[in-house]
Amino acid sequence: MHPRVPKSRILALALALAFSLPTLSGCALGLSTIAPAAMSFGEYAGIEAAKGPDRNTAGPEDEQSERCDTLVQTPPGVEEVRKNADDEIESRQWRLIDSGDGMKWAIVQPKMAPPGGWQPKPGIAKLQFSPELASQLKRGGDPRYLAYAPEDTETIADSDQETTVTEVFGPATGKFLWHGRTYGYVLVKKLPCFKSLN
Repeated sequence: MHPRVPKSRILALALALAFSLPTLSGCALGLSTIAPAAMSFGEYAGIEAAKGPDRNTAGPEDEQSERCDTLVQTPPGVEEVRKNADDEIESRQWRLIDSGDGMKWAIVQPKMAPPGGWQPKPGIAKLQFSPELASQLKRGGDPRYLAYAPEDTETIADSDQETTVTEVFGPATGKFLWHGRTYGYVLVKKLPCFKSLN
């Protein structure tokens, strides 16, 4: 008996093969590198956005394990964002690593960043977030996790990343521009699938 593959995953792979082009990469908030992914977030808008109770992923609970495996294979860009006391946006990058005790989320600590990895992002307005990112964050409030992937997909990797964002974090709620490309993004309260090292 073969394991059941979600229809959305089959559709993503089929369209990805049709749009295979050379690999590109970009950097969105100044910390994350986006490896290339091929479908519009709108095509996945029908996916159930309710959060499952145990692994905090979008969609039906019985498919959470498969979606978490997809996250390991093609992780999108993930930044934690907040407003500081001066009403400025700060961010830090998160990445999945193999901790030896399974996959875990870990903060990427740049060499010149202060402890904890938080850094101000004064140029974030240039990315033309729509809706505006600042309006979605409260000064001194709890941070949010921003997951993003190319929306104008050009490669199989672009398609895979976009599919991962939609299936694991939920359908895109906004977009921004980076180096002439449009990225879809979604804000969530918790990192899905795996525990954090930090």
